[in-house]
Order: sequence, then C-alpha cells, then structure tokens
Amino acid sequence: LCLLVQDAYGMFSEVQLQSLSSADDIEQYCRRWEGKFCCLAGMKILQRTTRGRALGLFSLIDSLWPPVVPVKVPGQSQDSEMMTANLPPPSFSYILTIQSGEVHVEVDEEEQISNLYQPPAVHGLKDILRIDGCNERCSFWAQVLYLRLKTKHNVPIDQREILLFVTDSTLQNVVHMIPKVVAVSVTASCVLSTEIIEALNAASRLVFFKDALWGNGRIICVERTVLLLQKPLLCSAAGADLSELTGPVRLDDLDSTTQANSICALRGTVVGVNEGTAFSWPICNRCGNGKLELCPQDRELLYCKQCSEVVITPVLKMQLEVFLSCPSRSQSTVKVKNVQDCLFYSPCFLFLQTYEVQSVLGKEVGLLNCYVHSVTSHPNCVVLEEITLL
Repeated sequence: LCLLVQDAYGMFSEVQLQSLSSADDIEQYCRRWEGKFCCLAGMKILQRTTRGRALGLFSLIDSLWPPVVPVKVPGQSQDSEMMTANLPPPSFSYILTIQSGEVHVEVDEEEQISNLYQPPAVHGLKDILRIDGCNERCSFWAQVLYLRLKTKHNVPIDQREILLFVTDSTLQNVVHMIPKVVAVSVTASCVLSTEIIEALNAASRLVFFKDALWGNGRIICVERTVLLLQKPLLCSAAGADLSELTGPVRLDDLDSTTQANSICALRGTVVGVNEGTAFSWPICNRCGNGKLELCPQDRELLYCKQCSEVVITPVLKMQLEVFLSCPSRSQSTVKVKNVQDCLFYSPCFLFLQTYEVQSVLGKEVGLLNCYVHSVTSHPNCVVLEEITLL
C-alpha cells in the first residue's frame, strides 16, 4: 500500500506502508483515505528521488500540478502565500517508509475533502487518443470486451502481462478515423484485485482505470495505476460522454490498417482448409463439459462426471483452420485459426473426426470476431484466431 501525499508547501512524497493481505484492500483505502488530511509520524526517508530516476512517480505528480490552491513558501511567514500560476513543477520527491513495524498514519476520515486534493479527471477514450505527448496520466471508464495473456501460461502470475480490449460510447458512436476498440496493456507491476480478475473472467464488465499511462499510441497500466469496479465518488468528468453502451458492440472491420495484437470483425469466403489441424469433440449439452467419458454401463453412450448423468444428445464441437478470401483485404492471404462449429455445423463433418472439405469450400462466413496474431507484408498474410467476446 502506497500513498501519494502533498503538504501545504506543494511538496510531494510517496509513503510506502505495509504489504496488504489482499489487493482488494486498496479499494477500501481509496474510499476512506483519499483526499483526506493525514498526519504522518515516525517516518524514515528511504530515498530522495528525482524526475530522471522515477519517471512513473513524476508522471503522476505532473498530472496533479499546478496546485489548485496557493501554496505556502518556505522561509516566509505562514501568512505569505505564493500564487499557483507559473510555478515550476517539482524536480524531486521523497520516498518515505515506516520506521518500525507499526503504521503511523492518522487520517481524519470524518474531515471534509482537503482543498489541496485534485480528483482524477475522467475522459472519454476518444479524447485520450487525441492527447499529444508521452507518459501522460489518464483516467477513464470503459467496457472490457476481451482479455488475453501476452505472456506464456508458465510465467509466474506476478510477471504476466495482460491485454484488455476495451471500448466506450465515445468510440462506438464515431464513424471514421478513430478505432472502435483499443487495447490496454496491464503490466505485471499493476496489481489487480481478485475481485477484478474474477469479474473479468466471468463476463464483460465496466471497469474504472485510474491513472493509466498514455503515450506513443498505447494505454498502459503500470505501478500506481489502480483498476476499480466502482468509480470513486470524487472523480470529475471532464466533459466526457460517460453514458453506458446501449446497443450491440461493434468491432473495427479487418482492412489495410489492421495491426497485430488487435481484435477485429471480418466476413469472407472459404477458399481453403488446413486438413491436418481439423478436429472435433463432443461436449455435454447441459453444462458444456468437454471431457466426456464412455458410460460404464453402456460403452456406446457418453457420461458427464460434472452432471453425473449420461449425455444422450451431446453437442459436437469442431475446430478448423481455414483460408478466407476477404473483400476488405483482397491482396492478403487471410488465415483464421480455431474456427468454431457454429460456422460449419453439419453432421457429416463431425462423425469420427472427419468431414467433407468440399462442403466447406465456397461457404460465406461472418461476421467473425477475431484476434489478430500477425500481419506480414512478405508474404502478404494476416493470421487471425476466432474469439468469443466477454
């Protein structure tokens, strides 16, 4: 748990407190402490850091500068105050830690919000994409549509990087030149609460991204970025359209501007099938369990351990790797992996893991939602994977 504090002289310090038993505790501290006056006692200076050593910390400090009220001037009478206009941003900050095992932070939770406090300014994603500059802090409210691990599964969970594909009404309601969905990279240094992880694995959720970094066309969640399911009450909407999505979500169409590590929608005609990678399997029609067993009493029937029942009418799933001809990317070879049976459902495909290739060729497919694995120019090829949105 870390606090960013500012005193009446405009000086910032980061206070490193105890390790939390759960990342979920961050949300309660945000609600109880943020914006309140506090008294720190028994602190030890761990480090005096500068802008060059702590770019992430100073990007956060810069987002809170200049102060909203005049600051006091050291060495002058306490009544003398300096105007906030044209104040140079701080060039250094202190990292403080607790002297012993006890936390010496007194927060008056009954006190009104301090006039020094600046709540995060919430912008729509369309406005964030138009911001010039690098390492700019931004806060926004967005619908998470799809989640993907950027690192391999065997990497420890605290070192994984996650891609969240998000949208909001400001992106969905525009027509040209702005993407309908953007990727947010969540680095391993950004701690996600179990509540956030469970919510994203269960369904599409509105998530509040507080103090993410924007720069070089990317939004990145790093150390000091906080993801919440509830928007803090103190946040101010800076003219953003924060209305919830009402209609179906639209993805960007596959076209000449589509890049790797994005998601898109496409239509096309099947012109080829990779027969070596095709396979099918039965799943339980009640619970979706894909690991069915032969029934002990009747070896011609399937049995679901999760339901503890015989599966009389299993749902047959099939995966294909197909090559499409797409009008929106006519010069490219378009390969789609993991195409599901909803496209090509026919009993003749799904008996003894065989199918009629001729039944698939020439078939019109779409609209498919896909993740873009790679885009190459030599050869001119796009490799995609069909996905299911949250």
